[in-house]
Amino acid sequence: MAKSKPYDLAPLTASWARSLRARNLADNTQRVYVRAADGLRKYLLDYVPKQGDEHARPAPTALEGESGIHREHVEAYVQHLLEETSAATAHQHFRSLKTFFNWCVDEEEMDRSPMRTMKPPRLPEVEVPIIPDDALEKLLKVCKGTTFQARRDTAIILMFLDTGARLSELTQRTQDKLDLDLMVLHVLGKGNRERPAPFGRATAVAMDRYLRAAGKHLGRALEDSDPLWFGVKTKAAMTIWGVGTMIERRCKEAGIPHIHPHQFRHTFAHLWKVNGGNEDALMRIMGWRSRQMLSRYGSSAGEERARREHRDLSPGDRLHGGKSGRGQR
Repeated sequence: MAKSKPYDLAPLTASWARSLRARNLADNTQRVYVRAADGLRKYLLDYVPKQGDEHARPAPTALEGESGIHREHVEAYVQHLLEETSAATAHQHFRSLKTFFNWCVDEEEMDRSPMRTMKPPRLPEVEVPIIPDDALEKLLKVCKGTTFQARRDTAIILMFLDTGARLSELTQRTQDKLDLDLMVLHVLGKGNRERPAPFGRATAVAMDRYLRAAGKHLGRALEDSDPLWFGVKTKAAMTIWGVGTMIERRCKEAGIPHIHPHQFRHTFAHLWKVNGGNEDALMRIMGWRSRQMLSRYGSSAGEERARREHRDLSPGDRLHGGKSGRGQR
């Protein structure tokens, strides 16, 4: 009797990808979802039950039923990710796959999801390091100059620091989304929701200088449909990879540790809270709908903020006449 072939999720994942495009989800969201489904597909095609586990299910040869995809298969995949990648990746794939199997149920491809009672892997709280002031100063110092590249790199770094925008939000923009007079960049966040990201006067000046340099670089006036950021050699739109590579190169030139673009977002939130910024305003600027994000981003450098607050609110200092020592003998 011929051995049944492992079940291949490819046709279903392709249909799901089309449905995600039809829903007009953000490109990055689509990539994350499809990557998780494709990862499970490849894992199940090569799936081998653990040796010595007499209760382990064999590789699935159908979508559902006794020989179908069960909770144990998905749990094994999540465990594989925990061992081979990270808790964050495993958590992300878990959430994506739950959405995928719910879609299968909605489309009546399955009667019920194999993940219906599964709990996500615990995601340890990892504090993203805040960028120190001296590192920012060194980074901006190596970008100084009047060349197109110097003007551009300075503007990008200041925009990251001053808006708290994500890498994709800041990179994938066109000229018409920038308003230098109002000092606002309209970014496209998660869920394809556009929001205004305000910036300050120093950043506005840097952007103005960059745009004038960009016009000379292209040899023509900028148009509304032009990308916001241009490459040096190709004069084409900068990609997410290109912006990340630029920051990495500038960090090496400055002699500072590598900075991931998302660290600017955490640094922005930290500085906002340190300086007493309103939390509702921070949520609006960052594009958050859940107050849980305040806690998540607030954990970065939380100890520093606690020390600063204690310095201002110290019960001992208040008892003895305040920080200046007034009333002490």
